[in-house]
Amino acid sequence: MRQIIAKAALLLMLPALATAQNTDHRPRGLAYVFVGAGTHQMGLTAGFAGEGYVYRGLGMGLEVGTAGVGTAANGNPNMIGVGSADVSYHFFPKKIQGNAAPFVAGGYTNFFGQDVFLQYPGPRSPGNFVHGFNIGGGIDLFASKHASVRFDVRYNAHGGRILWASFPSLAQFSFVAFRIGLTFR
Repeated sequence: MRQIIAKAALLLMLPALATAQNTDHRPRGLAYVFVGAGTHQMGLTAGFAGEGYVYRGLGMGLEVGTAGVGTAANGNPNMIGVGSADVSYHFFPKKIQGNAAPFVAGGYTNFFGQDVFLQYPGPRSPGNFVHGFNIGGGIDLFASKHASVRFDVRYNAHGGRILWASFPSLAQFSFVAFRIGLTFR
């Protein structure tokens, strides 16, 4: 009977022991979802991403999304897939809760989908993808230690042709995405 009482008391004390930990450590990473508008008839952009911090505010992340949802030109849909591998730097304040944390980001971008191809002589590229880059920045406005609202602007450029059926006379088609999202860590 004593063992049962001791085990029950220990079980009831575990939550109190767990809350005694120091919670003032820097986060190891974050995840976010975003939605926004793109320039040059790209319409709605949306996606999700994750970042891990390598050293202080320096991070590396992956992002997957789509651009051009619900828009068309010349009778052709403008929707393409966008995936990127980015490096970022977050300017975290000493006290996270209730503060703004600006950031800059940029890296490799892969545009993919039915209306994408490399601009080489001959047939369309296998897999229908184009290599490019993105660069931008924004700010996370933290409502708590673990959640924030994110405002982000990204410039997306590439070395091939995207949306060739919608805009046949354009050799390059780059766009800017103005995004708003929710960040969790």
